Amino acid sequence: MISNNDLTGERVRLLAELVGIPIDDSELPEVANRFASLMQELDRLRDLDLEGIEPVAIFPDTGE
Repeated sequence: MISNNDLTGERVRLLAELVGIPIDDSELPEVANRFASLMQELDRLRDLDLEGIEPVAIFPDTGE
């Protein structure tokens, strides 16, 4: 797992390249900042007590 401390511009550029997202050098600081913010929000999900919560099918089986 990548911590927010590891989200350098170069790390974000590498991740973007791995998934095929081109990032201009001028956009890199903003993209890295937004990605770090997103990861911070996702980390908050770990604190939720989900015991006893059943998953919900978002894409129900259509029978095809």
